Amino acid sequence: MKPELMNILEEKLKSIPSNPGVYIMKDADDKVLYVGKAISLSNRVRSYFQAGAKPHALTPSMIPQVKDIDYIITDSEVEALILENNLVQKYKPKYNIKLKDDKRYPYLKVTTEDFPRIIMTRIVEKDGSKYFGPYVHYKATRQSIKEITKAFPIRTCNLDLSGEKKHRPCLNFHIGRCLAPCTGIASKEDCQEVAKNVCYFLKGNADDVLKNLTDKMIEASTNLEFERAAQIRDRINSIQQILEKQKVSSSDGEDQDVIGFYQKDDDACVVLFMVRGGKLQDQEHFFLNGTEGSTPTEILTAFIEQYYHEASFIPKTILLQNDIEMQEAVEQWLSEKRGSAVTLHVPQKGKKLEMVEMAAKNASSILERDKALTVFKKDDNPSLIGLRDVLSLPRQPNRIDCFDISNLGGSLAVGSMVVFQDGEPNKSEYRRYRIRTVEGQDDFAMMREVIERRVRDAMEGGTPLPDLIMVDGGKGQLSTAVEVLKEFNLDSTQPIIGLAKKQEQIFLPGQSDPVVLDNHSPILHLLQRIRDEAHRFAITYHRKLREKALTSSILDYIPSIGPRRKQLLIQRFGSIEGIRDASIDELRSVNGITQKIAEDIRKHLGSPPEN
Repeated sequence: MKPELMNILEEKLKSIPSNPGVYIMKDADDKVLYVGKAISLSNRVRSYFQAGAKPHALTPSMIPQVKDIDYIITDSEVEALILENNLVQKYKPKYNIKLKDDKRYPYLKVTTEDFPRIIMTRIVEKDGSKYFGPYVHYKATRQSIKEITKAFPIRTCNLDLSGEKKHRPCLNFHIGRCLAPCTGIASKEDCQEVAKNVCYFLKGNADDVLKNLTDKMIEASTNLEFERAAQIRDRINSIQQILEKQKVSSSDGEDQDVIGFYQKDDDACVVLFMVRGGKLQDQEHFFLNGTEGSTPTEILTAFIEQYYHEASFIPKTILLQNDIEMQEAVEQWLSEKRGSAVTLHVPQKGKKLEMVEMAAKNASSILERDKALTVFKKDDNPSLIGLRDVLSLPRQPNRIDCFDISNLGGSLAVGSMVVFQDGEPNKSEYRRYRIRTVEGQDDFAMMREVIERRVRDAMEGGTPLPDLIMVDGGKGQLSTAVEVLKEFNLDSTQPIIGLAKKQEQIFLPGQSDPVVLDNHSPILHLLQRIRDEAHRFAITYHRKLREKALTSSILDYIPSIGPRRKQLLIQRFGSIEGIRDASIDELRSVNGITQKIAEDIRKHLGSPPEN
């Protein structure tokens, strides 16, 4: 750092107070490099500039860029913690540890309307509704709603029930998953009672809910309301079925979050076990980046602050793999959010330690798998660099186009092209091809057509050719694709490979022997992932066309016959043969079939056979 700049910073450091607060380090362009919190601002900030300072893992690379330091004084350590997290979310500083993706995770929301409903949302608002989550798995969250409505008939629709308008009951009412307040047959009190039980259940108080429902079932039975008692019994059974799927993990029946992590290079994976009422209800994992050189304390502190900043539910106890910074302040902050005391605990023995270790073990497995199968979006992507070196490519293959063919005996043959950009699927660039020029079952000719159409598109000003073309197949498919490149004088400049499925061998143009990678190679895993995605995309398109073909018939070619009349005719006569055998009068007996339409049908299908 230049002496004059150092002098300016030294003068500024002298003016920093010893109060708790947040400090903000900026570069010459006033861009925020790092946001930190401190019990004593002066002590913390000055420590960065002392000889041999190690207050932060990235201090050596960050400090030379620091040209200015701002600070904000707070009344307490808790306020400093909250403000730090808000500023990190706002500025996303380069040198702060951050949750790797900023996508919004889904929550379950129970509304506070007169007739409450349960919905899935990615936005948490201060609207009085009850929020539960966040959850990582979108499909699992949707499934949770289905299971909940089996046990609790709470509505899931978005009908506006604030007015006087009445609606017809939907299917959910008829299968017992909604009280149908839209029809006026359910009271506000009944619907709100159901919503109350849903909230109790999602908070982990299943035993209280079961006791309440059991009492109501007995009461209904005593009053000879046997149908109502049976409905309550079925709901109790649904709740018990949900509970049976959950694994008992805690002997004391507490609500707990169990947090373990694993760190490697610049990335870390955190696994969180959600234990509710002593039962492991869910496992979620999160990725953080910017962790290289960071201590376990720094990594876990960053996660705790960022995750619970958004979390709608905070349990009484949080079990941690190791201590965190400013633990008392964090506990006070979480307690204020929860509304009752929250304890952060690092177990040293017993079942709780085993659970933390299990979480850490899962985190290690997930991160290693992710590094192998899901390539991070970086310029120095290790798998793409390895692929470049193994195949002697002229450049790192940041864009890879992969092609596959799907056909059934030559019928409805299709081709697919999937695109991986920086190791990740770029679905907006996917393409599907109906085979136009090939009759019969000739996979090589079909591959030739698809590659030719892709190359011609690029030559005519369309999407440029990728860094690497990949075909699903061995020498035959590869040779066919290379012939197309030769026709466009691209065979010497366009990298291309084939991946044979059985032996997982990589074939290159002009080489008789394939490249064989270790089964555990991240490079091979990446190629397999791309190839399998191309196969899935082709199969999906082929299946769609096949299903469409199966639903078409000669009736589609009669101008006066639309989908509705076609359906009625098939329902009435059973088949095309049955329609052909019908008389004019029989055809006219079908709703919507006039004399003229009946004559059109006879004209296209022919006269019925003579007796």
